[in-house]
Amino acid sequence: MQRFDCVVIGGGIVGLSVAWALLGKRTGSKIAILEKEESLARHQTGRNSGVIHSGIYYKPGSLKAKLCREGNRRMVEFCQLHGIRHEACGKIIVATTASELPRLENLYERGIANGLEVRRLRREDVRELEPHVSCLAGIHVPLTGIVDYVGGVPKIRRIVRGRRRSGISEHDS
Repeated sequence: MQRFDCVVIGGGIVGLSVAWALLGKRTGSKIAILEKEESLARHQTGRNSGVIHSGIYYKPGSLKAKLCREGNRRMVEFCQLHGIRHEACGKIIVATTASELPRLENLYERGIANGLEVRRLRREDVRELEPHVSCLAGIHVPLTGIVDYVGGVPKIRRIVRGRRRSGISEHDS
């Protein structure tokens, strides 16, 4: 019977990233990655929307806001370094009724407090960017992006295998 220092459940973006982080702390550790699907990134990673979040929705100063910003920066950096498809396309958050305007203003202030580059948009500004959107006002969050997480999994797998020095084994459950 083989012995492992650690077992990671799930061979998607999170599981492989956890294995990578563990190996960064203890190079040469023997880690098993258990995946129930026939190949990596077939479950949640293969089904998510691929958004690189900005952190605009999180309470200013919170750990969630800080980690989201740091994760955004690191994901874009990783994609650029390894040629993984991504785009900082931004997003527009809109208010379609007068009752939503205070919440939109609150999100704008939250974005500023979280250190994000956000811009208020008038109805006309939104229409210029997204002609089919009907709203009263909006805010633009350019830091939000999209990424091919499934396309990044093979690269992380290669990195993990390179760090293991005979430490990683993959087993189907």
